[in-house]
Amino acid sequence: MAEPRHHDLVLTGGTVVDGRGGPGVLADVAVDGDRIAAVGAPGALAGRRTLVVTGKVVSPGFIDIHSHADFTLAVDGRAQSSVAQGITTVVTGNCGHGVAPVTDRSAPLVPTNIPGWRAEWDDRQTWRTFADYLDALRGRGVGVNVLPLVAHGALRLAVAGFETRALRRAELDRMRGMAAEGMDAGAIGLSTGLEYAPGLAADTAELIAVAGPVGERAGLYASHCRNRTDRIVEAAQEAVTVAGRTGCRLQLSHFVRRPTATDRSLFHRAVDVVRAGPTRSRLDVFPFPHGPTPLPTFVVPMSIRDAPRREVARRLADRSLLDDLDQRFVDALASGVAATCYLASDGGDGTLVGRSLGDLAGEWGMSLPEAVLEVLRRADVDFYDAVVVERVFDDADLRWALLQPDFLVMGDGLTGALDGPLAGHAMCASDWGYAPQMLGRFVRGERLVPIEQAVARMTAEPAAQLGLTDRGVLSAGYRADIVVFDPARVGTAVREDALISMPAGIDEVLVNGTAVVSAGRFTGALPGTVGHRPG
Repeated sequence: MAEPRHHDLVLTGGTVVDGRGGPGVLADVAVDGDRIAAVGAPGALAGRRTLVVTGKVVSPGFIDIHSHADFTLAVDGRAQSSVAQGITTVVTGNCGHGVAPVTDRSAPLVPTNIPGWRAEWDDRQTWRTFADYLDALRGRGVGVNVLPLVAHGALRLAVAGFETRALRRAELDRMRGMAAEGMDAGAIGLSTGLEYAPGLAADTAELIAVAGPVGERAGLYASHCRNRTDRIVEAAQEAVTVAGRTGCRLQLSHFVRRPTATDRSLFHRAVDVVRAGPTRSRLDVFPFPHGPTPLPTFVVPMSIRDAPRREVARRLADRSLLDDLDQRFVDALASGVAATCYLASDGGDGTLVGRSLGDLAGEWGMSLPEAVLEVLRRADVDFYDAVVVERVFDDADLRWALLQPDFLVMGDGLTGALDGPLAGHAMCASDWGYAPQMLGRFVRGERLVPIEQAVARMTAEPAAQLGLTDRGVLSAGYRADIVVFDPARVGTAVREDALISMPAGIDEVLVNGTAVVSAGRFTGALPGTVGHRPG
């Protein structure tokens, strides 16, 4: 009788939840190199190294389809906050915020439009083209797989800065060319941020034109849509129109209505509009009621920011801005939401982190708008690193979205670390906690979603939406992106006013067959890949 094949590694004794949505089964998983070699009956597979995971769940690594880690990965590629919670792939460049390509026009503007990018890191912008940026990440090394979106905002900054006008034909053609170049370099699709500068200046025709080369290359159109309140139905229809006219798959980002007086039926009508679209369409949501917003985009007009850092900082210190506040902030003031926003990052030494804007206004003896401008004044040139977490979802809406099979579960945060240049840096609770929050609170604690469905919506479903054919499922031949977690312990202690905390119960994480977390500890390995290579 032939000797059994000895694989590089065998995970034995665990319950395999393979990502396809079916019930978990007791099975062993074998890994050879960067691939899953076999999934077999307990005890049927032999390995040169064996890891006993009895009582634990073995699943595909989680895919964060909505991340803002474009720049934090360039600062520290380890992605500790991601791998700590079992995330093995991140999709960057969301909400129209991106770091490449860069032109002479946009070079001083891009760093001031990326959450977390501080002035001290400006010299790290060594790239110009999208391909250059991906090469920079590869050269540094990354702990997760990185699938970037081309950000519409970066393209618009490249040709027109923060100008709020219609584009000239030559400018639009240039944006289309840069979108095509980004896709050919390894981008997975195009993102838009239509509530943010500079995307809010774009009309539907511009979006269709820029997304055209993306659809031609079977890419994704991921949109932070124009409105999630009283015009949410029209915003959904615009996204569906862009995807339908270009052939892109459609991803509606954090598509849950804002907690205002808006009729909930409008939200459900908007979801129906998305579901009726002509291309594959999905939505996504993070499992927290609070989400991140850079403070300048929340309170001041876009035109204020069309200048280098030092000049924008000077403008933000001008108290005349109190007479020209952004309508979103005015509405947030009227509803009481603004007072309950917590500072996730203060653009300074962190002494204001975790404080609410309302508390700061009271302590400083100021009106709330005055307190916000004071935060920005103190941040000085790091004004875009002043980020608040605001209550963006009503609890009932959040739970409804988490129950829907076509709402993928994602993060909307940055990558951070416990040490090094990103220590203490965070943008929202998802940075360190969205996957364990979903598995601990909503799967085990509240039993809102079965574990098999939750895993599917963080693995195989986002992989299919991205057009990936070798990730997101635990099956022979797929990439060995694997997470082992204890279903009885998995969870997180993060809150809206305490954003950094190591997750519990995430014991083993493999990226392309290499351990990035072993026995709950970081290994420091950088086995991630950068960019999408179709086929």
